[in-house]
Amino acid sequence: MEGANLSQGIEFELLGFTSDLQLQILLFVVFLGLYAITVLGNLIMFFLIHVSATLHTPMYSLLKSLSFLDFCYSSTIIPQTLVHFLTHRKVISYLGCMAQLFFYAGFATSEGYLLAAMAYDRYAAICNPLLYPITMSPGVCASLIVGSYSAGFLNSLIHTSCIFSLKFCGAHVIIHFFCDGPPILSLSCVDTSLCEILLFVFAGFNLLSCILSILVSYLLILITILRMNSAQGKLKAFSTCASHLTAVCLFYGTTLFMYLRPRSSYALAQDRMVAVIYTVVIPVLNPLVYSLRNKDVKEALRKVWGRKTMV
Repeated sequence: MEGANLSQGIEFELLGFTSDLQLQILLFVVFLGLYAITVLGNLIMFFLIHVSATLHTPMYSLLKSLSFLDFCYSSTIIPQTLVHFLTHRKVISYLGCMAQLFFYAGFATSEGYLLAAMAYDRYAAICNPLLYPITMSPGVCASLIVGSYSAGFLNSLIHTSCIFSLKFCGAHVIIHFFCDGPPILSLSCVDTSLCEILLFVFAGFNLLSCILSILVSYLLILITILRMNSAQGKLKAFSTCASHLTAVCLFYGTTLFMYLRPRSSYALAQDRMVAVIYTVVIPVLNPLVYSLRNKDVKEALRKVWGRKTMV
């Protein structure tokens, strides 16, 4: 079966984190708790923005999409990981692995572009407040969201097609807890250099174009803030950007570490720990960061909660 294509009924085995049963149970409890917070936090944020008229603005429309993406890309990985903590054989079918990689890469890349769109929104609001209703009209906002999804899933289609066009050999054991690109590439029995270059170029373009957009937006924001005469105005502008900057640093810090490296520098055991940050921790933190630091969100939550208690 050496060199066989795995589409013919063959499964991948996921190595996971550990073979120690007690540690797996502990990890199950931790991951289940974090996933429950992720689902609850992001769905509350999504529906709160949806039902609160005061939050029907471009900034919160983008935040609503961010909550949806966090929920989705976490849900492509964590439920199966939870099941694998409780089973002896941690296997996934060829098509299941392909689907997991496709949706995970699609949602994660879409989030990267959406964070860049949110930086542009902050630039428009702070640097050109009088033109903000035009530069961030509902049509422009919708276009930014659709564009983020389109770019994300186009990248995912190329990414997944490239990897699963290869042939795989050996025991088909993925040294990871989900189907990610670099661990799957390491199973191939053919030359993967062309595929690696292609993936590196697309990953580099996605990351660098988004980061450049964010840097340019925040450079212009910083120049505008420094020109403000009011200390209160400066503080309000910085406060408006703080939550988004936190999300950007968390997301792009881990993503750059994971994907913009040559294959020779991968340490798969270490990468599993880093992967936990962007698949488990970041989707938990984003709704907390945006809700705890945002007076509008807290006020809308109080109003909605007040209406429900009166009913």
